[in-house]
Amino acid sequence: MARSLVPEPQREKATWWRITVSALGGAALVSLALEYGFETPVLPLRVLVAVQVAAVTAYILTVIMLVVTAPSRRAALRRHGWELVIILAGLLLFWAEYEARHQRILKAGTLYVGSVQVMLVVRFLIGVVRWNLEMSQRQLHPSRLILILFVLVITIGGCLLSLPKALTPEARERMLAVHEDESAESNVTRHIVGGFFTATSAACVTGLVVYDTEKDFNRFGQIVILVLIQLGGLGIMIFASLFGVLAGRQLSLRQSLVLQDAYSQQTIGQMRSTVRFIVFVTFASELVGAAICYPEFAARHPGFLEPAFQSVFHAVSAFCNAGFALRTESLVTLQDTWCVYLSIMPLIIIGGLGFPALQDLWANLLAWIRVRRGHRGPRYRLRLHTRIVLITTVLLIVGGAGFLYLFETIGPQTPLSSIDPHSMAGMGTFARVRAALFQSVTARTAGFNTVPIDINSMSPASHALLMMLMFVGGSPASTAGGIKTAALAVLLLSVIGTLRRRNRAEAFGRTVPLAVIERAGVVVILMGALVAITTLGLLVTTPGTLRELLFEATSACGTVGLSTGITAKLTVPAQTIIMLAMFAGRLGPLTILIALAGGEPPARYAYPEEQVTIG
Repeated sequence: MARSLVPEPQREKATWWRITVSALGGAALVSLALEYGFETPVLPLRVLVAVQVAAVTAYILTVIMLVVTAPSRRAALRRHGWELVIILAGLLLFWAEYEARHQRILKAGTLYVGSVQVMLVVRFLIGVVRWNLEMSQRQLHPSRLILILFVLVITIGGCLLSLPKALTPEARERMLAVHEDESAESNVTRHIVGGFFTATSAACVTGLVVYDTEKDFNRFGQIVILVLIQLGGLGIMIFASLFGVLAGRQLSLRQSLVLQDAYSQQTIGQMRSTVRFIVFVTFASELVGAAICYPEFAARHPGFLEPAFQSVFHAVSAFCNAGFALRTESLVTLQDTWCVYLSIMPLIIIGGLGFPALQDLWANLLAWIRVRRGHRGPRYRLRLHTRIVLITTVLLIVGGAGFLYLFETIGPQTPLSSIDPHSMAGMGTFARVRAALFQSVTARTAGFNTVPIDINSMSPASHALLMMLMFVGGSPASTAGGIKTAALAVLLLSVIGTLRRRNRAEAFGRTVPLAVIERAGVVVILMGALVAITTLGLLVTTPGTLRELLFEATSACGTVGLSTGITAKLTVPAQTIIMLAMFAGRLGPLTILIALAGGEPPARYAYPEEQVTIG
C-alpha cells in the first residue's frame, strides 16, 4: 500500500484536532440537551453552564493554538478563518456590550456561549460525516456501512424525540400521568420506546405513528421528524458524499462503490454527477411541491410561517414517500383540495420512480431538445430498466385504482346512514375514482390516505389489494420500499419466458441476465418471510385480528405507513417488532443479510448438477 504524502506530524495534529473538536462538540450537544430538553434541568444549572463555558474556552484556545503553531499561517487561516471570525465577533460583542452597559455583558456572554455551542455541534456532525467518508475508504462492506449509519441516525433522532421538550404540554402530562395498572417508570419507558419508534418510522420513511404528529409533538419535535425524513429519503450515503462534493473533493473509489451499491448505478465514474442530480431533483421537486401546497395551507392557517412549514413538511414527506402528516386524520379532510392531486400525488410518483430512471428520462429529454434545435449529437434511447419501471408503475397505478373502485362499488352493501361520508363507499362516482387513484398511488409506500381505511370503512377485498400494492412498493434506488417494481417485472418476464419454452427472460429486444432474475427471486422470498415473521410476532404480542395485524406488518415491511388504526394500540414488544420490520424493510432484507454475512469470497468450485422435479 502506498504511503501517505501527508507528513506524520501533520497527520497527528489533524487527528488530535478532530478528536478534540468531537469531544467538545459531544459535550456541547449533551449539555444543550440536558439544559433545554427538560422542563427543569437534570443537573444544576451552574454545572451545565460551567461545562459549556469550559467547552467554548477550550475550543477557542485550540483554534488559536492551531493557527499560531501552524507551519503555514496562510493555510491555517484559510482552514480556520471562519472560526476566527466568529471568535473575533464575540470579542467585539463583549466590548460593545461592556461599553454600553455593564449589566448587559452577562446576556451577551450567554448569547455568545450558546452560539459557539451550536457551532461546536455543527462541527461534531461534520466530524461524523468525515468519519463516514474515512470508513468508506476502508475495508468495510457498503451494506454494513449503510446499516451503521441508519442505526446512528435513528439513535440520535430517538434521543431527541424522547426529550420532554419535544412534546406538547398535553403530551407531557399524559407521559407523566400514572395509571392504576402501571408505574411511572413503565410509562416513561413506553414514552422512550414511542420516541424511538417515531424516529425509526421517520428515518425509514414509513409513516406509522404511535404519537399524533400534529398534537403530541411541538415545533421542535416536528422539525426533528422532518430532518429524519429527509435523511432517510435521500439516504445517509448521499448526504455524506454531498459534503465531499460541495467541498470540491473527488469521490474515492470506495465511496463510489458505496453509492453504486445503494443507488444501482452501473458506471462508477458517473457517481459525482449522480449525487448532484439526486440533490437537485430532490430539493427542486420539494420546493415546487411546497409552493403548490402553500395557498391551500395559507387559507387554513394565519400568518406566513405556519403555512410555509406545513407546505414544506408535507412536500418533503410526499417526495420521500414517508406518509407523515401534520394532521391527525392524514389527508382525509383535504380530499377535495386540488393541492393533494397536483402536488402530493405527483411528488409520490416522482420520488418512487427511482433516481436511475429519472436520470435516464432527463438525459433523453436533453437529447430530444438538442435534436429539435438542430444540433447533432448522440440519440438517446430509454434503458431497459427505465422502460420496465415506467410500464410497471403505470400498470400498478391504473390497475390498482380500477380494482379499488370496483371493490368499493360492488362490496358489501350497508345502509347509507351508517356509511362514513369520507369513505369511498359514501362518495359519488367522480370522487370515488379520484380517491381510488390516490390510494393506488399512495399504497405503494407513501402512506398518506384521503379516505378512512379502517376495518369498518373499507372492504376486505380492498384491504387485500392494498397489501399487494404495499408488498410491491416503488422502484429501485428510490425513496420507496417493498420488493420494487423491477423485481416484480423481472419475475413476470421469467414466467412468460418459461411458458414460451425460453430459458431466459426477454423484453424490448433485450435479455435480462440470469443473475438479475435470481436476485429478484431472493428479494421476493426474503420480503415474504419478513412479512410472515412480523405477522406472527404481532399475533403473539398484541391483540387484534389477523386482517389488522397482517395489514400492519405488510405496511411496516414495505415502509408504507398505512394502518387500520391499530398502531397506537400496540404493546411495547409489538412496537419493537414493528421497528425492526421498518428498519429491515427500508434497508432491504437482502442488504441486511449481506451486511451480517460479511465479505466472504465466492466459492471457486461447483458441485455436480442433478435434476429436481418441479410442479
